[in-house]
Amino acid sequence: MRNVSRDQLYEQVWSRAMTRVAAEYGVSSTALKKTCDRHKIPTPERGYWAKLEHGKPVRKVPLPKLADTRLAQIRILGGVEERLPEEVRQAKARARHRLEELAASVPDDASVATETHAVEAAVLNATRRAIYKARPDGEGFVEARGRGVVPLKIALPSIERGLQVLSRFLVLAETQGFRPQVADNGLDLVVDGEAVAFGLEERPGKAPHEPTAVELKRRDENHRWGNPRTPWHAPSGRLAIVIRANSYSGLRRTYSDRKTRALEDILPTVLAGFAEHAALIKERRRADEERKRQWREAEARRLREEAFKAREKQRMAFVDAIHEQLAQRAKLTAVLSHLESATGDEARRMGPMLAWVRRRLHQVDALISPLFLDISATFAKIEFEEPRADGEIEGSGEYFSYSPSVELQLWSIDEEKGLATSRTELQWAVEAGLVPADLADVPGDKQ
Repeated sequence: MRNVSRDQLYEQVWSRAMTRVAAEYGVSSTALKKTCDRHKIPTPERGYWAKLEHGKPVRKVPLPKLADTRLAQIRILGGVEERLPEEVRQAKARARHRLEELAASVPDDASVATETHAVEAAVLNATRRAIYKARPDGEGFVEARGRGVVPLKIALPSIERGLQVLSRFLVLAETQGFRPQVADNGLDLVVDGEAVAFGLEERPGKAPHEPTAVELKRRDENHRWGNPRTPWHAPSGRLAIVIRANSYSGLRRTYSDRKTRALEDILPTVLAGFAEHAALIKERRRADEERKRQWREAEARRLREEAFKAREKQRMAFVDAIHEQLAQRAKLTAVLSHLESATGDEARRMGPMLAWVRRRLHQVDALISPLFLDISATFAKIEFEEPRADGEIEGSGEYFSYSPSVELQLWSIDEEKGLATSRTELQWAVEAGLVPADLADVPGDKQ
């Protein structure tokens, strides 16, 4: 897409031929002429450049003023060729160049006939058998489809010519290293490693049709026939090779007979089109793989972010639990200091409370001791060291991952076995000798 002012485009179309200016923008001369008309830009009349070349008088139409200022700026989107990836354009250009070089050394008729027969015997026999077994439809066309069969829709009189076109096409394709490949639903042409599906069709034409007795009866019953002579599709004799790939890409997919040249005469152009389609298939696959790679990377980043946030949340919960115990310890220490200031009979009365506060402080000190904190963090699967960047993301292959609740615990450590067993407050107090043993008969078994 290119933006150009109205004045600039006016100078361009009056300085060189419209076809040259259009080629620079990647559009046809007809499209550029319509753009000029839409923006009130006069263009040279037919024969202007020929007259100018031969020194004949010509008239340059001045650029009129605009009533609508919105037309002062022009946006030219360009054609399909301009929007194609560079590799696709180069693939078509390379194929055309090779075919032009080949045109200088066309084999003689005998060689072509021999090669054509060989190709047809090896590849097109299945197509020949299938098309001659098919029955014509109501419009006179026969269709052939199947494994290893070139999809055909053609009239009986055109079958032999159609097979000859396919034979010549495949011979020419083989000179470029393009090989036919059997597919489940037809016969593909492998171009630069990419399988391109194609078929051969006869273009239908409209012809007068006399309704049959059955059709007349249906007309009378359903009142759907207004005129006995209605347009009817009939074989036209015009053959076309249709590329069945890259739908809605803007690339040319149909190459057919024209009034001035036959399909056989443009087979090199058809092959160049196949090369272009193959390059686009490859480019689309590359782009699709790139999109998938970017998605995987984005998904990995998202999972790592989520995992990091989850780790940070657990770490803060663990820190909050420690802070809660520290706050409780500060409270107990203040109370202990107050109780220890009592004397005489008051001290005797406060004895049990003082003992409990000291026991509670002992328990809090155990909870927040480095050894118990390390064991509690390990048990809760809390890691304060970040994992390696290339490590597997925890829970990335699951719908959810389980994380134990964050809490500080008391532990009984077996130094000989290297085991730590969690204990309730009562069990730990009994084992520490802080409360009588008969208060807890059954030891905890939480691992």
